[in-house]
Amino acid sequence: MWLFPTLGVLYEELLKDDVEAVGALMVGFNRWLLEDWGFDYRDAIFGSPYLSLADVDPAVAELEWCLDQGARTIVMRPAAVWTVTGPRSPGDPMFDPFWARVAEAGITTVVHAGDSGYSTQGYAEDGFSASGVSAGTGRYRPSIKAFNIERAAHDWLITMSMEKMYTRFPNLRIASVENGADYLAPMFRKLEQQAHKSPHWFDEDPVALFREHVWMNPFWEDDLDEVVALMGADHVIFGSDWPHIEGMPTPLDYLPEVAGLTASDRRMVLRDNTRALTQLRPG
Repeated sequence: MWLFPTLGVLYEELLKDDVEAVGALMVGFNRWLLEDWGFDYRDAIFGSPYLSLADVDPAVAELEWCLDQGARTIVMRPAAVWTVTGPRSPGDPMFDPFWARVAEAGITTVVHAGDSGYSTQGYAEDGFSASGVSAGTGRYRPSIKAFNIERAAHDWLITMSMEKMYTRFPNLRIASVENGADYLAPMFRKLEQQAHKSPHWFDEDPVALFREHVWMNPFWEDDLDEVVALMGADHVIFGSDWPHIEGMPTPLDYLPEVAGLTASDRRMVLRDNTRALTQLRPG
């Protein structure tokens, strides 16, 4: 089982203008996690240290520490990286030393929902913890803010493809967790369109590379059959994060969703894919 931060993925956005504080946050959180749970509890619960690329040299040093302590995965938020010189794409060459070490170690990078700083541009109340409750009725009122998590993940994932990260670092493994997967089909169409418009840019088919290097964890309300058709059963991972809204009180309640898969595909989605991603695969 993978263990991720809950409130921990909210603070980087609040501190992003203070790069030194962001680094201190990661160091403090990761040492608390190691002390409280460890990164490999009885070969059953795998705590995932949280990393930020805000300052690449300390990020590489923290990654080395995590590897030395036996980390099996690392986690980061799906957001542009806020550096002392402003925001940067996670695929900016300035971060190559970090990604090169990740690829060399063969550790899985999990991009996990958090406060990515996305704005509704005035269409709804912003702020990750804004309630969305109507003052008049006391009930939740739907708004486009509900899609911020998926927008952030979509933008991070497609950017990694357009930055040719999987050509530059062929041993990268990315797992998208708690971000849903409903945007996969339009994302693939966009990547195909970009490849046709800019054939000089892409060395390989970006959609094929995505399917090779990324694993998707759909929300329970997503169409699992569609996600499997798009990614292949060997690149879909089950997860339940109850009591969060994308979780289920009883994880086995998800079994009807996989009833249409073959027995071998069910085993991959429910168990084997995550198990394989938990193992280091040095490159």
